[in-house]
Amino acid sequence: MANAVGVLVRRYGYPVNGAAGIVGNLWAESAVLPGRIEGSAVSTPMRAKDFAGVVRDFTPEEIMARDVKLKLGPKLPGVGLAQWTSSARRANLFKHLYEGRELGTDVLFSVDAQLDYLEVELRTSYPGVHAVVSAAEVTVDAASDDIVYRFEIPGSILSGGKKLPRDDPKVQAVFKQRRVHGHKALAEYQA
Repeated sequence: MANAVGVLVRRYGYPVNGAAGIVGNLWAESAVLPGRIEGSAVSTPMRAKDFAGVVRDFTPEEIMARDVKLKLGPKLPGVGLAQWTSSARRANLFKHLYEGRELGTDVLFSVDAQLDYLEVELRTSYPGVHAVVSAAEVTVDAASDDIVYRFEIPGSILSGGKKLPRDDPKVQAVFKQRRVHGHKALAEYQA
């Protein structure tokens, strides 16, 4: 967590509170493990159910080439630090250019490359969220809330496929949980 906050602060210029809010959410999504797939345990980040419901280890190639129609790879789509799930965002993770090259499956082993992808996504596709988390006066809580509500958008804050309002008790519960991780990231960075 401390390393990820440091990268966001030093390399990308995020304020410490903004970076901690981002990383707290990454902790909640993946325990900040770049190769973690959705449905896996922290101790076995590349082991999860396949489309037949069998729990097994997946190769990086199988994770990258996941195909719903052909029922290949992990059953659940989430992958990486932010558990990218939509087909376009997920595919772009593997195509992302980092330090001049497309990493492909190697992105599953690089926190720095995934943080770079996340930063590009925030800056180009989520400018409103980027403005919040990069503001000098942002609090850890405000950064954490905006990342989970407008960038991560977990199923726990949806109802009928639509986002619940920010003041909904379910959303507030998620905010409360994610804020704890953001403050932990801040404490680890400052230690």
